[in-house]
Amino acid sequence: MRVSQLRAWTPHALVGVASDVTGINDEFDDCLSQVARRTDDALADWQGDAAAAALARSLADRIAAGHVVTAVAAVGESFSKAAGELGAVRDPALTVVDSAVSSGFTVDDAGAVVAPVCSTGDIVLDVLMQSSFDEQARTFEARLLPLLDAAAQADRACAAALQNALDDLTGLSSSAAVYCPEVRAILDGNAYLPDSPTALADFWDGLSPAEKDGLAAWDPTIGNRDGLPAIDKSRYNEQLLETLRDDAHAKLDNTEARHPDWMNGENLPPTEGILSDADSADQRELNRWLDERAAAEKVASGYDQVRTQLDTDHPPRLLLNIDDEGRGAIALRNPDTAGHVATYVPGTSSGLHSLGGDMARAETLLDAVDVQNGGPNSVVTWVGYSAPPELPDAASAVFADAGAPRLDSFQDGLRAAHDGSPSVNTVIGHSYGSTVIGHAMSGGNSLDADNIVFAGSPGVGHGVNGVDDLRLDHVDPASNGGRIFATAAASDPVTWIGDGVDGLTAAAPVLTLPFVELGHGADPTNSDFGATVFDSHPGPTLDVGFADIGFSPSTHSNYFADGNPSLRDMARIVAGTR
Repeated sequence: MRVSQLRAWTPHALVGVASDVTGINDEFDDCLSQVARRTDDALADWQGDAAAAALARSLADRIAAGHVVTAVAAVGESFSKAAGELGAVRDPALTVVDSAVSSGFTVDDAGAVVAPVCSTGDIVLDVLMQSSFDEQARTFEARLLPLLDAAAQADRACAAALQNALDDLTGLSSSAAVYCPEVRAILDGNAYLPDSPTALADFWDGLSPAEKDGLAAWDPTIGNRDGLPAIDKSRYNEQLLETLRDDAHAKLDNTEARHPDWMNGENLPPTEGILSDADSADQRELNRWLDERAAAEKVASGYDQVRTQLDTDHPPRLLLNIDDEGRGAIALRNPDTAGHVATYVPGTSSGLHSLGGDMARAETLLDAVDVQNGGPNSVVTWVGYSAPPELPDAASAVFADAGAPRLDSFQDGLRAAHDGSPSVNTVIGHSYGSTVIGHAMSGGNSLDADNIVFAGSPGVGHGVNGVDDLRLDHVDPASNGGRIFATAAASDPVTWIGDGVDGLTAAAPVLTLPFVELGHGADPTNSDFGATVFDSHPGPTLDVGFADIGFSPSTHSNYFADGNPSLRDMARIVAGTR
């Protein structure tokens, strides 16, 4: 059982389903009783062979209808029982997950718990604290893994009970859907969906609509699996989005309900004068509560932002990814039917909460691509990785390391699900997004794309000194110089980092140590790097009153702006006209 699957469960919704099923079944049973009474009245004075035949048919129908009522009642009971059993295992497991995460630990989807890295600068203290953190991680994991196993067992037991009830019901109808043995094995827990996007695409293509829906009911997060068609991904992911939104808003409501007076600005603890121990404790609680509320509000607003984007249908949008970690991907038009597809990977501080700005960039790019070739084109905004939350965090490569395999799988999925002739696929990384792409193409990794664009890059990976160190699937590295593009505005300070690190590390190799890491390798716009460099508007420079210091932070955000040469050339690359 995966944590994401567990979080997607909504046992409380099963209570409503059970109630609805039971209510409808009771109404049906009442209607049957009325039909029986009226039939008896009609047959009371009817004699002869026809009357005997009608009576026999009426009795047969009553018996069959009685079987339906009994079977439906069993279904309702199964839903009710499942709600209690699944809730009993879901809540304790997620409590452990949330407790670990709130304590600074990382919990992966399989339930492994990773301790935070202690880096105070004091080696002895770091060793002692790290040992304590690691022990806490083992404790969390020892509590969580048995709960996940118990959840999987409960899931199988409830699914089996419900399936038996449904089988009894559907067995009464010759039109009942029948699952193929491969799907049945998966639903019974005896087999798994293919891991490879290509294999999954082939498997999915052979399923009936009922089988696809059955698998989606088994795994509500199935729309996040790479290799599924974009239409199916979006349909299932929109259902998942509503669950995630409901959970996020419920958590926000619960957080706010803990301190309704503080929400109204009342009874706030004092901050001035001599504070009692109780006042100090209240102030600490207020600070914790404010942080928790801000985090919950950010998560809820992120899912709301996704819903807002999907409700805007010009151009049409498809939800290709959404999860409970704040990651997602939205396509403008269907990439499965487009001849040219761009995946835009934004950088630091990007996420669902800031999706509006990134989608606006994607729309501007799509319009520019359409001008170049007329279509059909598609642009995907991919926030499918956990980006560095703040600028200081962007000095670390851990976000790129974690995001690279996700980007690789996503691109494989686009390729596997595409209809007809292969599309021309371009991946565009802005700022730290270029670093994620670089990690997905280096160190033994390879990316399934035809073209790569680095815009405003701080470097694409340590050890990546040129295009020869990067790999594209099924592409001769000798042609990388004509497939890998880069641009940097003259006044964009982020793009200076690569040059600065190159020079500094040459003079003082010690600066490559992790705790003083300054950037992410060579600047891809350097002539020695070997990429095809294209122009960008130099941007304004910052006048501090007594001198022009040669840069402007705002320039870093303007690569996708109308009128910028960089937008025109990115559109040409995506459209295949450059």
